[in-house]
Amino acid sequence: MAATFFLIIGATLTMKLWLIKVPLVVMGIALITSRDRLAIDFENRRIMKYALILGYRWGKWLSVDQAKYISLVRIRMHRNENFISITRHSTTAMVKANLIFSKKHYLTLFREKGVNALEMVKTIALGFDLKVLDMTGKGKQWIEPNILHGSFDGTETKWE
Repeated sequence: MAATFFLIIGATLTMKLWLIKVPLVVMGIALITSRDRLAIDFENRRIMKYALILGYRWGKWLSVDQAKYISLVRIRMHRNENFISITRHSTTAMVKANLIFSKKHYLTLFREKGVNALEMVKTIALGFDLKVLDMTGKGKQWIEPNILHGSFDGTETKWE
């Protein structure tokens, strides 16, 4: 939303104000093309969540040595889209993976659809030798990452 605002304002300014127009257009393009990424360095036991903006990484490395486990939580992502008088609401079931350091300190690794999250969690957990706490069902369940396949509880995956 902010990116569109910068593009519209920047594009509508007159040529006399080009010193303002150009930075606004560049900021709008940077925000539209920005992406959140995750970099993992198993060799040095560190992880980095960063924003990729115009080809530059914005983030810092975080040591995984103090991490206790990875938790998986089922969430629902809500999205409202409004266009003139048409409103559309959609909800998607997803799994959020958190790298837990303490009760109050954690790092959200990603939010993905359940099936896509399995391989990512397995790779991270095995690479850093961490257990996985599955809180996607009715209760909590500890899972050894080397047996992750299919769904977490041994039944068919019902995530959408």
